[in-house]
Amino acid sequence: MVEYAVVDVETTGFAARGSDRVVEVAVVQLDRHGRVTGEWCTLVNPGRDLGPQHVHRISAADVWHAPAFAAVAGTLADRLAGRVVVAHNLAFDARFLTAELHRAGVPVEVTGLCTMRLADRFLPPRAGRSLAACCAAAGVVLDSAHSALHDARATASLFRRYLRFGPLAGTPFPPLGLAADAVEVRRGVAGVAGAGGAPAGAEPVPLVRGDVVVFTGQMRSPREVWVDRACGAGLVSQGYVTRSTRVLVAADPCTLSSKARRARAYRVPIVSEDDFTGMLDRLD
Repeated sequence: MVEYAVVDVETTGFAARGSDRVVEVAVVQLDRHGRVTGEWCTLVNPGRDLGPQHVHRISAADVWHAPAFAAVAGTLADRLAGRVVVAHNLAFDARFLTAELHRAGVPVEVTGLCTMRLADRFLPPRAGRSLAACCAAAGVVLDSAHSALHDARATASLFRRYLRFGPLAGTPFPPLGLAADAVEVRRGVAGVAGAGGAPAGAEPVPLVRGDVVVFTGQMRSPREVWVDRACGAGLVSQGYVTRSTRVLVAADPCTLSSKARRARAYRVPIVSEDDFTGMLDRLD
């Protein structure tokens, strides 16, 4: 009998075949009736900055000790094996999972069923097609949107409503026989800054006029505001990190961006917006 694996991913952006990567992946396993038989979810270290953190709410500290996708590929494949993959907006999730599996040396294409497309058959025609709108139309509770596990659970409940009309066929994900020994790393328990190699809290960095500062990440205030403040205080704003950079100001001091990696290699201090505000006040 057919069984299902409902998946959801959170990512750094939209370019699956470009520079964007998966930062969280979840699988909810269902039997042929739509009953939950298993769950699995882990954060993934993308080896780069996390993109729109205000959307997925994952911090660099969360993923600091999380595994790379290649390390979880076998466990993910094992959770999908023999099951029809299901996702809301499958094209997005399948594109990212396929790209990540290919980069991990697993040449398999992810296909399956899309609850967004199936909504045309099972939900009122005037209902929206976002996950939130489909869940509302079907009477499904969606908690903590843009959390891979919560979105996968909601999608599984939505799909269960569809199965009331009869089984839905698809091509099962093939068994690959890879090692399935990855340990789950969940939000909030991935590691603590300052432990195990993660950055500790920043020490105050004395600034003088003429010092070079660099900014990275999506900060609370627009980048141009920070550049203007820095230049107004007599500092030099630069778009890249060199050995002469005095400080790197980051939206998230644990960031994995290329600027941050270079700053760590050059032992350039990385500070938060709030830290930098204090430095500017002392400079003034």
